Amino acid sequence: TLKPKGNLKFKDRNLEFYLDDSLSLLDEFGENEFDACITDPPYNISGYDHKKEIGWLKSNDYWAEQKKFTKISEDWDKFSNKDYVKFTKDWIQKITRVVKKNGNIIIFGSMHNIFTIGEILNELEIRIVNSIIWYKRNAFPNITQRMFCESTEYIIWAVNNNPQKAKNWTFNYNIMKELNNGKQMRNMWDVPLTPLREKKHGKHPAQKPLEVIKRLILGCTNPQDNIIDPFMGVGSIPLAADIYERGCTGIERNEEYLKIAMGRIKDKEYYKRCIGY
Repeated sequence: TLKPKGNLKFKDRNLEFYLDDSLSLLDEFGENEFDACITDPPYNISGYDHKKEIGWLKSNDYWAEQKKFTKISEDWDKFSNKDYVKFTKDWIQKITRVVKKNGNIIIFGSMHNIFTIGEILNELEIRIVNSIIWYKRNAFPNITQRMFCESTEYIIWAVNNNPQKAKNWTFNYNIMKELNNGKQMRNMWDVPLTPLREKKHGKHPAQKPLEVIKRLILGCTNPQDNIIDPFMGVGSIPLAADIYERGCTGIERNEEYLKIAMGRIKDKEYYKRCIGY
C-alpha cells in the first residue's frame, strides 16, 4: 500500500480526512485498498453548461426575499456538460482501482446527473445491482408550475466487477428487514430532508440525512470495513461509518466543510441520539 501524500488534516481511530483534490489524491492509494465506496459527488446543478439565471427567481421578490429560496450555486458544482462527463468517468475509474473486486460502489445523484453516471458505469462494464429512490416528502415546491415537483434523488448501487463476474457482494438483508419492521426493505425510502439538528456544526447545500446514510452503511458494508468517500462534504458518510464501527477515508477540497466534518466527528454522541443509535 502506498502512503498517501495528500494533506492529511484529521486522523482518529479508523478515520482519515484529507484536504485535497480527489482526482489527484486517489492515485496515491494502493490497489484494492478499500472495501467499499459510498459517495455524493457534484451533481452539476449549479452551472450545467452555464445556463442562464432562473428568470422567475430573479424577478420574484416573494420567493427570493421572503421565502429565502436559493438555487445551489457553488464553484465545485459547475461544469460544462462535456467536462462533467470526463470528470465523472475519471473519478469512477480511479475508484475502481482502489476498491476491492466485488466491493460495493454506491453513488448519489439526481435527475441532472444520474443517467450520466449510469451510462458511464455501463461503459466501464461495472455491474449495477440496484437503484434506490430517496423520496423527500417535504421537498421544496416547484414554483414555476410548469412541471411535476421534483421530490426524489437517486442512489446507484454498483459492484466493482463486470456483470459476468460480479459475485458475493455485501448485502445485509436481515439487518435491512429488521430496520423495516420485519418486512423486506423496498428500494424507495421515504425520508424527510436533512433536519436542522443534523446541521448543528454548520451547513452544506447538498447535505444528506443520516437516516439515508445509515441504511447504506448497515446494508452494504460490514463492521471493520474501510470505506472511501472522495467527496466528503461535511462528513455524513464517515460520521455514520464511525458510529457503526466502520473505517472511512474522506477527501474534501473545501476547508470550511472539512472543519465542520471534524466537529461532527468529535460530537459523535450527539449524532448517535439523532439517528436513534
